[in-house]
Amino acid sequence: MVLNQKKLAYYEKKYERNPLEDTLKFMSNKWTLHVLRDLFLGKSHFNEFKTNRPSLDNKALARCLKTMQDNDLIYKTSDEDDVKNTQYFLTEKGRSLNRVFYELLLFALDNDVDNEHYTEYAKKELREMYKEILEID
Repeated sequence: MVLNQKKLAYYEKKYERNPLEDTLKFMSNKWTLHVLRDLFLGKSHFNEFKTNRPSLDNKALARCLKTMQDNDLIYKTSDEDDVKNTQYFLTEKGRSLNRVFYELLLFALDNDVDNEHYTEYAKKELREMYKEILEID
């Protein structure tokens, strides 16, 4: 453990950064992972991201979306004639998180050790469904 800490301190000093820390910084917003998941599932409109999230207000969502745009995870399209037709989509960089989401799914399924929530059949179905949704080879 001490060796790992020393290595990390060395690389942080050498490169003046920690890539994992940098990523966690912009991913740690309360809503970022939820919005990313929604984008993978096909949602694209502002109000769709708020569905079933009563504690997510417009200001917090707008900030979250702006940060995600600034970090090149998503891009925004707007219809000049219809402001309500603004949509958000994943960039290539954003889509590259597909494996992270798939690994999170596998973690959840693999740690349902007592089959408390999912049968083995349901786990298999979920794995296949998310492979398709997340475009995992």
